[in-house]
Amino acid sequence: MTNCRDEHVACVTGHPEQELHTMIDSPVAPASGRDSFRADGDYENLIGGRWRPAAGGFDAIDPSVGEAWAVLPESTPADVDDAVRAAQAAFPAWSRTSAEQRQLVLLAIADRFEQHGAAFAPLLATENGRPIREAFAGDIPTVSAIFRFFAGVIRAHHGDHVPVSDPHSLVYTVREPLGVIAVILPWNSPLITLANKLAPILAAGNTAVVKPSEYASASVLEFLKLIEDLLEPGVVNVVCGHGAVGAALSSHLDVAKITFTGGPATARLILGNAALALTPALMELGGKGAMIVAEDADLDRAVHDALTGIYMANGEACIASSRLLLHDRIYDDFVHEFVRVADSIRLGDATDPATELGPLVSSRQLSLVQEHLATAREDGVGFLTSGAAPSGPGFFQAPVMIADDDGSSRIARNEVFGPVTVAERFSDYSDAVQRANSTRYGLAAGVWTKDLARAHTIAGSLKAGMVWVNKWFDLPAGMPMGGVGDSGFGRETAEQTLDEYSATKSVNIDLGAPRAQMWAAQTH
Repeated sequence: MTNCRDEHVACVTGHPEQELHTMIDSPVAPASGRDSFRADGDYENLIGGRWRPAAGGFDAIDPSVGEAWAVLPESTPADVDDAVRAAQAAFPAWSRTSAEQRQLVLLAIADRFEQHGAAFAPLLATENGRPIREAFAGDIPTVSAIFRFFAGVIRAHHGDHVPVSDPHSLVYTVREPLGVIAVILPWNSPLITLANKLAPILAAGNTAVVKPSEYASASVLEFLKLIEDLLEPGVVNVVCGHGAVGAALSSHLDVAKITFTGGPATARLILGNAALALTPALMELGGKGAMIVAEDADLDRAVHDALTGIYMANGEACIASSRLLLHDRIYDDFVHEFVRVADSIRLGDATDPATELGPLVSSRQLSLVQEHLATAREDGVGFLTSGAAPSGPGFFQAPVMIADDDGSSRIARNEVFGPVTVAERFSDYSDAVQRANSTRYGLAAGVWTKDLARAHTIAGSLKAGMVWVNKWFDLPAGMPMGGVGDSGFGRETAEQTLDEYSATKSVNIDLGAPRAQMWAAQTH
């Protein structure tokens, strides 16, 4: 999704061959790509409209080459407190702006990023290994689309008249902003996830303190540099750093709500902090997406979508198609074509437009993925792809497809967050649905079939916040995104997201109702 959430990509759909050709012919050359984003000195936090250095810093590592390329600020609890106070100070004025004024700001942000967004593609490739062709085709246009969507729906976000039985009462509701929102971001799709959160937060009249991932802070800082003149000081603040910064922010007593994209383990830590202050939260977490492929599926399209679903974003996506439940009748043909393409995928430097699969975000993430593969070998599953990664620097993992007929291995249940998928066999559809629902995750799932009744039946039976039919990885602005179970709670990217960042106030007006005689000493 990234941090999942990444996973929030306007992906290659419709005419994949044409779109892939456009991406590969992108104008950014490898040499210019890596050097196109270089900060003038160390990066700084944004607090109260001012760029402020932190007491310490840490290196940003380019995962394609394993080398430091920038220095990011390591914030302190005092920096976090200053950022929250700046957001508090900006809240009264921003919350009183009209929906029309906020709409114009969001549209201006969308226009600004659309004009300059292409320059962010090499930055995304450099900081977290996102192949530059994907950044051009997915991340950049999606950010502007999200801001435009919320600019559109904010004018229709309002309270209601409430009919009541008493003719002497007028009851209505209004929607009011919450206050300061703590935004804790993932590393896998930092700009899309930022847009998913910041656009509705601002649209609803809130202010924000953003804590980017330590693996993907530069893109967030550069985005705020690009748009800072469009916002009043303190409306959006950014504090960078490691886990202690997120802990200070999520436990701050003056934060009105927390929104987080990432893994369930970190979410539980954040919710533990939030509980002390009874701070509500929106959680967009991990997944173990199951694709059920029926015997009547269009195999060419199903294989294409399965490949895109697991290898796009280097497999570092919470909505990745990391489980493939394949009907016995098509299993062999599906696996043969999938493996043929997977073994030919071009691994390489993420800034190279010809690269189809980039590096994982860090050496730590590579180690975690390899640990999952080691447990799979212990469980005795078969490896269908070559899995050979290039030698040399960088944090590369080649595409992997694992065969586990009954889905009993640990890797078929646990989120890997890398380019690894598991192929399972089934012959009975109820068994396939039961297996798809057998994990604690419930974010994304899908079914490939030409049978309309089967499609509706399976879609209704899958325990997931999002179900695709004959497609995958398609998340247009306006489609609610979120899950159940260990995949979190709350919904993003939709009109109802504005309710996540506002509260209902009920107003009950007396229109002259008679009073009953209740107190002997009181006369009327």
